[in-house]
Order: sequence, then structure tokens, then C-alpha cells
Amino acid sequence: MKKYNFIKAHGLGNDFVIFLEDSYINLTDELVRYISDRKKGIGCDLVVCLKQSDATYSDLETTFFNKDGSEAEVCGNALRCVGKYYLEKLKKSNTTIETKAGLIDIEMLRDGMIAVDLGKPNLNWNKIPIRIEMDTKNLGFNLNYLKEGFSINVGNPHVIFFVEKIDQHELCVDSKKILESGLFPEGVNISAVKKISENQLNVITLERGVGITSACGSGAGASAYASHKLKYCGNRVNVQMTGGNLNIEITKDDHILTTGDSKEIFKGEIVF
Repeated sequence: MKKYNFIKAHGLGNDFVIFLEDSYINLTDELVRYISDRKKGIGCDLVVCLKQSDATYSDLETTFFNKDGSEAEVCGNALRCVGKYYLEKLKKSNTTIETKAGLIDIEMLRDGMIAVDLGKPNLNWNKIPIRIEMDTKNLGFNLNYLKEGFSINVGNPHVIFFVEKIDQHELCVDSKKILESGLFPEGVNISAVKKISENQLNVITLERGVGITSACGSGAGASAYASHKLKYCGNRVNVQMTGGNLNIEITKDDHILTTGDSKEIFKGEIVF
């Protein structure tokens, strides 16, 4: 038996159990499901494992697990929580973190907000990935609620749909059809997006391996990027979600920069 230190944290209500770098743990999918269970475990949307990096170009290695036990390449809200924890601990203003999707730069701003550079997204159909070659800016869906579809990989796969109103039930119904179609062999995160103005969006996301969440950082970034490329919005967008707002900037070099708050809820230890 061994004790493992963790923090419980959230970004806009999207919550995480983060195992610290002094308590690296090899997790099975069964153990992830137990930890994530809100009645029998600690309870969270994702579990994150930190490991001190041996490389000179990064400080930490991160691994993300959805609550169903599957591994995620990256999570924007979790990265803000990890970044805030690490930067406050070391009293630094910036860090670089390794993820399965690549290196992520994180900065703590003067007002305490955390900025995460998700990098330049990929629109190539085979990099999202999609099963067959398609125009990723218009997948041609014609479902009851979700039409067309803009697909993008921002470290993890997303498909964005622009709607006249946000309807969680309709999103879930049509998302089930999309996921069962087999078009996305590795699954996909699905967002419904309503344009409020040229600099404001309302977004709800059904996350792969998790379900509907109060906020999705990568989903907010993907939605802002799609809106900008389709000329619905400018390069700076405020994204409203159930759990709160994120500020998104599409930079001159086409990177997605997300900025928002994160909160540590409590520290704890668990014995396995």
C-alpha cells in the first residue's frame, strides 16, 4: 500500500483530480473510473497524472484520463489548473508542459488568470482523424439539430456545429448518431455553438469519454477558431459556457490562446 498526494481543482466547474509529481501513479481504466465516481470515489470529470520531466525543454509531463478510463491527448481546463498549481508552487510566471499532443506553454498573468497556448490546430482530415477524406470545414451533416460541421484537431479531435439556440437534449441525441456513424475512429468532442455577436459565443460541449460538461477549454478554443475561419467572429472572442467564460485569441501565427481562471478545491491523499 502506498499514499498518493493529489489536489482537486476545477476550471469553470470542469473538475479534476490531479496526482502530483511526487506521487506519480500508473492508472488502470478501472482505477480511473473508481477515482472519478462521485458517489464511491473522489469524483471528477478527468484524472490527471503529473511527472517531473527529464527534458530541458519542459518542466512536467502530463497524462489525462477521461472518467470512463480512456486516455485523452489534452484538456484545456485541466492545463490551466496544472499550470496554476505548478507556477504558484515554484513562484514562476510561465512553464512548458509535455502532453500527448505536444508541448504546451502556460503563463500566469498579472491578474492571476492563466493563459494556455494550445498551439496551431490541424484541419487535415487524416490528422483529426476522420475515416474518409472530407472537407473538414463542412462535413455535410444534416441531422435534426446539428447541420454541416467544422472538424478540427486542437490536440484532441473536435467537431463544431453552429446552431440557432443551445439545446442540450438535442445535442446529446444527434451526437449519439455521429459517434455511432464510425466517421471518427478515435471518437470526437462535439460542440453546439450559438453566435451572440462578432466577439461573443455561447458554447456547450459533449466531451468524448465524459459527456456534457460545464465547460470545455479545448472546445471553446476550437469553437472560436472555427468561427474566425468562417468569418463569423474576429480573432478575439469571449466564449460563454454553463460554468463561466473563457477569453480566446487566435494569434497572428494561428495559435489558439485560451485565458481564464482555475480554482484549487482541496488537497488530499489516497492509499492504494
